[in-house]
Amino acid sequence: MIEVIDVAAARLALSRRALPCPGCGSPLRLWGRARLRTVRDADGVELVVRPDRARCTACQATHVVLDAALLPRRAYSVRVIGHALLGAARGQGHRPLAAELAVPEDTVRSWLRRARRSAHHLWSIGVQAGVALDADALPTLERQDTLAYAIEALAAAALATRTRLGSQSASLWSQIAVLTRGRLLAPAPAG
Repeated sequence: MIEVIDVAAARLALSRRALPCPGCGSPLRLWGRARLRTVRDADGVELVVRPDRARCTACQATHVVLDAALLPRRAYSVRVIGHALLGAARGQGHRPLAAELAVPEDTVRSWLRRARRSAHHLWSIGVQAGVALDADALPTLERQDTLAYAIEALAAAALATRTRLGSQSASLWSQIAVLTRGRLLAPAPAG
């Protein structure tokens, strides 16, 4: 799975074989489309998407090229999930967040648990990207919650990316999805 800010530019890069395989670095080529999926965005808007698929010309691995506004295997957009994570980092519980977002309570609770389990890993991604782009942008305030540290570091790195690369068109949460390679709610790697 490859998260991209600009789907049209990624499709063009695939047609030119200019997008590298995340596994081996060889060029990827367009290889059909993934299955049709419906994703709920903010304010209850439903998005129907069918992402491109790519296949490596060397190792033959396949990858889904996913818009950064979406996360893999999630029925809600990264903006909705990000809003819940930000609310939790500010101290809100899953019930008020679920009511505010019109999302089932169990779903929001699941997002928060997953993000809290991998908060240290998310924080390290944010800090590494922040240091590489603009070390002065890193947050320095004390936080009680590791999730708050993680969200703050990821936001600082995303803002530094915007400043450095001039990618103002993408939402902050889309840039965070790219920084985490779509693994915002995925378990932290072992070891």
